[in-house]
Amino acid sequence: MNITKRLYTYPVLSEEKDDYKSSVYDVDFQYRMNGVNNLLLEFNITLNNEEIRKLLLDGKAEYVIHIECTNTAFRTTLHSITEQSNIDIPVGRIFGKLEVIALIVLKENINHFENSDWNEDYNGISFDLAKGSILGYKNLPALDIVKNYEELTSASSIFKIYKRLTTEEKPMDVNIDSSLIKIGLGTQEYETYSRFCKKAQFQPILNSMLVFPALVYVFEELKQEIGIEANQGKAWYISLDKAYEKRGINFIDEIKDDTKTSVQLAQEAMELPLSKALSMFTELFENMEEEEDI
Repeated sequence: MNITKRLYTYPVLSEEKDDYKSSVYDVDFQYRMNGVNNLLLEFNITLNNEEIRKLLLDGKAEYVIHIECTNTAFRTTLHSITEQSNIDIPVGRIFGKLEVIALIVLKENINHFENSDWNEDYNGISFDLAKGSILGYKNLPALDIVKNYEELTSASSIFKIYKRLTTEEKPMDVNIDSSLIKIGLGTQEYETYSRFCKKAQFQPILNSMLVFPALVYVFEELKQEIGIEANQGKAWYISLDKAYEKRGINFIDEIKDDTKTSVQLAQEAMELPLSKALSMFTELFENMEEEEDI
């Protein structure tokens, strides 16, 4: 929700307006993954206008950072009176463009407000401002959120599901000796998989049935004595390593953490796939019951 071409009946501090002569309101914006499930947004604010700073120090105004993802309808605000602040955003709540705007907002009504740095057009003028009035704003660059963890839940990224030419039922096969993690299904199982793999509602269930156990096997192999050394040059390993790095996590440290089992690591990497699969089962089952009742 960036501010564009909005008109105000009073001066507003912004690099996009000329209401102030030399005052600066700027926001340095950084972001990084904080663990597996959260995107950490960090803000460092620069404000050198004394009259507005006094309103902030007196508790009459505050910094309000509005964060919005239009694709998911996720919205949240961060309220602060300090120049440094941060907030964790659950990555499961956002996808695509994340818009951020940093505002300076009045917390109470102010009468006869004047500022020594206003443009000459406002000489000798004061304003009565209502609670909620915007004193300044900074449109921050939108983030194009790519969920790195989705690389771990997509069978078309580091995983390849292929058909084994068998005439009888055989167990699923997992092979990590090439650039991709290959999951082999018998002819009948592969045909069933092919029918449903492109339907979004079945993705959590298929990921839980196929990708999750394959990833458990991968972590189990990496935990072996020479597991990392034997696999770290492969493309799938490099992709996993980079995905963890973007989250601020050391991939090797995670693998070597004796307190975490391969099952736990695979669940964390895929953001709790069993929960998603069971939720989808519930949704599909309830829909079937509703259709039967009609």
